[in-house]
Amino acid sequence: MTRPRILDRKIMSKVAEKAGRKNIASVNTMVSKKADKLGVSAEAALIILAKEYGIGTSTYQRKLDTTKQTEVRDALPVIFARSVRLFKTNKTNKDSVRSTVSKRASLKLTIEYLIQDQELRNRCEDILLASSNFDRPINQATLVLEDRIRKKAQPARNLVGENLVNYAFNEELSKTLLLVASDDPDDQRGFTQILRGIVPAFRNKTHHHIVNNFSREEAMRVCGFIDVLLRVVDGSKKIK
Repeated sequence: MTRPRILDRKIMSKVAEKAGRKNIASVNTMVSKKADKLGVSAEAALIILAKEYGIGTSTYQRKLDTTKQTEVRDALPVIFARSVRLFKTNKTNKDSVRSTVSKRASLKLTIEYLIQDQELRNRCEDILLASSNFDRPINQATLVLEDRIRKKAQPARNLVGENLVNYAFNEELSKTLLLVASDDPDDQRGFTQILRGIVPAFRNKTHHHIVNNFSREEAMRVCGFIDVLLRVVDGSKKIK
């Protein structure tokens, strides 16, 4: 088995402490086994291992190249599933497992998996982790979407809400300012209708009113869907 090089010493020290290891040298073996098991690089394996112990890795993770970041992201469902199994095991036998991901860490893993857009995650993660008032992440997610459309379309005057969407996107390819990347008329019509509907369904509701009936899970699903729409907006082409 190939022994991985020493990676981020701070993260490795935290893993060693959480895992009850005496020094970071033993963490090398843990990283190597994790890399072999998942078929990923040592850098990604270290991050995955740290996440399993609820250790923050965002600064180090951002420094990795796209391929290694993708390796980490693709492994997030595995980490989350393992945390659920460990949680159930710990409930019946506390001595059988040395560590498990906390509820907060599990939520962070879910948010990281659902939300790829960095700006969206930065604005929504902390309030998705709060204990209540989950209209707030929906407010922020729709704000990010509206702002992204505005920056892409660059209207001559300040437009908001449905007026902004109608200015930027039209269901007919010949009339639209922003064309979805596929150039497919059905995609253009569908995404235009979705973007137009997001405003009254979620943006106006959470911008002008306090809405107490959104659960955390519902807010996370909305934010995840907004993440998809942001990629549509980012990938669209300005043709006028």
